[in-house]
Amino acid sequence: MTKTKIVRSSGRFGVRYGISVRRKISAIEEKQRRKQKCIFCSGRAVRIATGIWLCKKCGKKFAGHAYYLEQEPSSAKESTQIKTKSLKEAKPTMKLESTQETTKKVKKEKTKKTKTQKDKEIKQ
Repeated sequence: MTKTKIVRSSGRFGVRYGISVRRKISAIEEKQRRKQKCIFCSGRAVRIATGIWLCKKCGKKFAGHAYYLEQEPSSAKESTQIKTKSLKEAKPTMKLESTQETTKKVKKEKTKKTKTQKDKEIKQ
């Protein structure tokens, strides 16, 4: 039998597929085999199919990650939402400022051209 100390559960593949692939599979399978918490009631969630989960306690069926449910603290979710909102708000204002500056430059150039053209017409 082959050594499975390094690759753990993916030792069943033997020497096939490469070490990095077998390590990734074993990491995923370790997370998958842990008890998963329901996102609604913190009960035990069971994977029905890829990305579909069922809570044994509250009976809700919901979608989540394919192999395991990630549990994020509520403060981390809020901080990421704040960051994304601030980035979304910042980008349009930057675009507006840059377009306003270019339109001002274009208007100035047009007005200068028209004055010089008028002066040439008057002299002729």
